[in-house]
Amino acid sequence: MIFLSKVFTYLILPPGCFIVVLFFVVVFLPKKMKIFPAIALLILYLLSIQPFSDLLLKPLEDAYPPLSSEFKKDWPQAVVILGGGTIQGSPEAGVGKDTLASDTIKRVLYAFSLRDIFKVPYIFSGGKVFEYGQESEALTAGRLFVSLGFPFERLILESRSRNTWENASETAIFGFNKVVLITSAYHVKRSIYCFNRQGVSVIAAPTDYKCDRGRKYDFFSFMPTITGLNNSYLALHEYIGLIIYKIIYK
Repeated sequence: MIFLSKVFTYLILPPGCFIVVLFFVVVFLPKKMKIFPAIALLILYLLSIQPFSDLLLKPLEDAYPPLSSEFKKDWPQAVVILGGGTIQGSPEAGVGKDTLASDTIKRVLYAFSLRDIFKVPYIFSGGKVFEYGQESEALTAGRLFVSLGFPFERLILESRSRNTWENASETAIFGFNKVVLITSAYHVKRSIYCFNRQGVSVIAAPTDYKCDRGRKYDFFSFMPTITGLNNSYLALHEYIGLIIYKIIYK
């Protein structure tokens, strides 16, 4: 019963329901009209299943190793945490205040766990991509850091940047040229490219891994899920971003 209920859930919720609809469209369309719906069906299915999304995302997550416990603690001049989005006007934060998106929270919590290892300034970099009357991401992050007990005098809140390249360029203004960089594992490769181009030496401290490890694929791994689709989106966004950055920011 549990097996059937899970299969049913996968197929009636997006993206499964769209795949089912496309399947029947392909089945009942005349042969000459099947090609484009069939291609769309195949692409949507592949992007939505764990083995394929892992194939896209894992090379990004594994591009740099996690921060080693043997790393020289006196090397960095600062720890930099990159923003990853906010939830505007989140009710639990209070009127006119925002909260951090889940990816950003994981980055902040990981940074907080390193507070006694690297006793240097911590720079949170993140502003507003577009103006909707929201807080800057850095301000929201600063409030979380302080609520956790992080010393405010060790925080630098950079609130001008709107993308990863600007995270690097705005952070470089502070004059630190050796930093530990905290961001989601899938985002590290593009981030390091940006910081290196700004003349900043970086040791990566990836967090917020999306792909399961040490677990074999089973039947449900090949069922379409919104998580699989989102992971594929994250991976494609990074690959496209890397290409664009290398063209624009030579």
